[in-house]
Amino acid sequence: MEHHAREAGAAARSSARGGWLQTLGKVGYAAQGVVWLLLGWIALQLALGSGSSEEATQKGALARLAGNGLGRVLLVVMIVGLVAYALWQAVEAIWGHTHQEQKKRLAKRLGSAGKAVLSLALVATAIGLLAGSGGGSGGSPEQVTSGVLGVPGGVALVVAAGLGLLVLGAYLVYRGVTASFREKLEPDVDPRVIAAGRVGYAGRGVAVAVVGVLLVLAAARHDPEEAGGLDAAFTALLQLPLGAVVLGAVALALMFCGVYQVVVARHLVEG
Repeated sequence: MEHHAREAGAAARSSARGGWLQTLGKVGYAAQGVVWLLLGWIALQLALGSGSSEEATQKGALARLAGNGLGRVLLVVMIVGLVAYALWQAVEAIWGHTHQEQKKRLAKRLGSAGKAVLSLALVATAIGLLAGSGGGSGGSPEQVTSGVLGVPGGVALVVAAGLGLLVLGAYLVYRGVTASFREKLEPDVDPRVIAAGRVGYAGRGVAVAVVGVLLVLAAARHDPEEAGGLDAAFTALLQLPLGAVVLGAVALALMFCGVYQVVVARHLVEG
């Protein structure tokens, strides 16, 4: 029994690192890029005074694809790729990153587990849209925040979540500035692609950090309406001085992020 389990683990690792699972997983990585590209486009329309902030979510971006026949076919391809990407990351979370030292290996494995969960969440949304159910019944960020604020210690939990997103946002900006994401790629990738990745990571970092700020404000004011996802973050940026310019810059950065992921997917050596 133990021998068979070891054999299964070895087969999973081999597939994840160079077989069909990694190949399909790269399709999933590119699919995430398509979502970021669409989100950036929606945010750019918002900055230009058209479009709706309600569309500026991953669900809204996927809903645009589901709106026509060709888009629905692409959505099916994305689902297959995202499932494979989630499996690839699950394998990496259990057995991967063995070349790293122990502490860094744990962090990398936790990161892979998080990527698997987020990919499956996108899959659930996409399947819901294809099935005509609207992409899932989960509550809005405001509803979730309201529920958490209502429990003992809820304010501290919301603040912790907001600070966590701020740290994540800062880390993404750092990844963009230093181009440390190159460690995940084959050598000799086109420098223009790396430049797009720098801009894209920084843009994602800003967007995520704004969501974190909104969560901290919601906790400080005990007002769940202050919270929100990317749609609320884009609206908050739009309300800043020169907000349309700021949001436009973030929107373009997110589009760069999408282009980067689509182009660089085939060069991935680590998800």
